[in-house]
Amino acid sequence: MLLFIAANCRAQYSFSGQINPDEWQNAVYLSVVEDYRKMSGVYSEQIIAKTIADSTGYFEFKGDMLDADNRIYRIHVDKCSDIQQDFNHFNGHCSDSEELLFVANNSDVLKLPVTFGNQVFCSIDSSNPKANVFVKIDSLKNDMRFAYSEIRSEANRKLNNKKWFKNLQNFGKSLNEPLA
Repeated sequence: MLLFIAANCRAQYSFSGQINPDEWQNAVYLSVVEDYRKMSGVYSEQIIAKTIADSTGYFEFKGDMLDADNRIYRIHVDKCSDIQQDFNHFNGHCSDSEELLFVANNSDVLKLPVTFGNQVFCSIDSSNPKANVFVKIDSLKNDMRFAYSEIRSEANRKLNNKKWFKNLQNFGKSLNEPLA
């Protein structure tokens, strides 16, 4: 009997969250990102699941079809009509969408709460400590943009190049996640 229970107890993922149903279409998509050149955007060949958020905006993806190893996934919502979606998902561009990249595997539980001001996909609560590496990278990129835009001179650019090259290398090593 123990063997029967063990055979039926496979790892299961659960990715859930909240969107603002007044702002977004109720379709929510889960994609796997296998090509780093297609990390930003929406590509139909990457979509592995679609769910419909309920009237409160709650959605959930769950199952046991993901890899046991960490992979890069994306959850996104958009404001495109059903007619526009096929074209937008084919060409990888939807001008009015929100997405979140994260690292996960088949046994992870991930929650994406709505944050201050009804912002979606700004924070991750996950059983996988590597899940939010892309949120951290985005934060670092914003800091970098500010540093480069503060004073636009050749001297500032050279100093920032040295500083940020070193910061990015150290940050990458500290993540200890090759996918990032």
